[in-house]
Amino acid sequence: MNQTLSHNMSGDDVHSIEHSTIKKMRWKLIPFLLILYAIAYLDRTNISYAALQMNSELGIAPGQFGMIASIFFIGYFIFEVPSNIALHRFGARKWIARILITWGAVAVATAFVTSITHIYILRFLLGAAEAGFFPGIAFYLTFWFPRRHRAGAMATFFLAQIACNCIGAPLSGLIMDHVSGFGFSGWRWMILLEGLPAILLGIATLFVLRDSPQDVAWLNADEKKWIKEDLEQETKNSPPTELRWWKILANKHVLYLAITYVWIVMAIYGITFWMPTLIKGFQNHFSNTVIGFLVVIPTLVGGVAMLVNGWHSDKTMERKWHVVTVVLIGALGMFLLAMTTNTWLSMLWLCLISVAAYGYIAVWWTIPTAFLTGLSAAVGLAAINSVGNLGGFFGPWIVGMLVDWTGTPRAGLLFLCASFLIGAVMLALFRAPTKNQGV
Repeated sequence: MNQTLSHNMSGDDVHSIEHSTIKKMRWKLIPFLLILYAIAYLDRTNISYAALQMNSELGIAPGQFGMIASIFFIGYFIFEVPSNIALHRFGARKWIARILITWGAVAVATAFVTSITHIYILRFLLGAAEAGFFPGIAFYLTFWFPRRHRAGAMATFFLAQIACNCIGAPLSGLIMDHVSGFGFSGWRWMILLEGLPAILLGIATLFVLRDSPQDVAWLNADEKKWIKEDLEQETKNSPPTELRWWKILANKHVLYLAITYVWIVMAIYGITFWMPTLIKGFQNHFSNTVIGFLVVIPTLVGGVAMLVNGWHSDKTMERKWHVVTVVLIGALGMFLLAMTTNTWLSMLWLCLISVAAYGYIAVWWTIPTAFLTGLSAAVGLAAINSVGNLGGFFGPWIVGMLVDWTGTPRAGLLFLCASFLIGAVMLALFRAPTKNQGV
């Protein structure tokens, strides 16, 4: 409860202001941010659906496709921290709009490639253009939502991934199967049509978002005062943070979480980019449209896990073990998937993997924001995300190489299982700094 407001109001009044403020912010901010992230996730991962046609059209081998999926994360890694520093300097609204417009332009250009070299270059540039978007949004939400409401807000925001797969996956399949013309095959039309919205939404961002609660007209004076004082009180109660960004990059707690994140992300993107191909391997006669709809099943399970895990984490104010638990469930699913040849049992194990792939993420980002604030949070979140997303490079690439070497996905899936396990153990051993320790 906000102590300053409570001097002049009853506890019920302050609680009522808190409730109305959080409700307004959820409805005014999260739906738009959700759409932005859905487009980002779709433009990042729709290459996995394009592969169903693109690989044969351009003569791309499994190992080469693994590199296509992976090289995105090299550009992302290089430009992530500079992008978040720029966001802190220029303001979230302007910088997020810049990110959207530039990645949309690169995504559209990908539809016109004529060789694998072109795809390598544009996938790298897509990562560079998108760098800073996700940690920028996570940092942006710290300006609006107190910690005790943050996991729930993040879980709602991450519904974008669910929307992306539930709508984007079937849509991608439908476009590839039914849209053609002007000498463009289906996968090119799919990438083109799914890249254009990022440019349009980037322009809209300049008019929709504001940089802080004090800049909006839809919060009244009491609500603005409550959120301002509540967030200031949290900052006072946080461990002291180092404002020199280069020291945050070398901080032991930030580095430990970044390395932990590498292992978790490696498993998640390792399965994400290969899931359509794996499902097609279950029954080779599945059409692209059917594969798109089948991807929805584990996605919905993961969405439920994400909301329940985020809600329960906020209720108990426990973070670490909520992440460890779902990641271990994912490791079990990955192992069972590697050992199974039955189509529908395999779909069940993909559902377990999705419990980890979606269930961890909202709670995960409340762990670093519990001890990072201000510029330290902007740089720290970017560092964790950029280093961690190197797992997105290694996961799909290693799976592709193992498929090339062995002729089956089993070795790749066992590797991803081990990756989940290492991430879970590392997080279980993590100890966050206390207020007296600092970062």
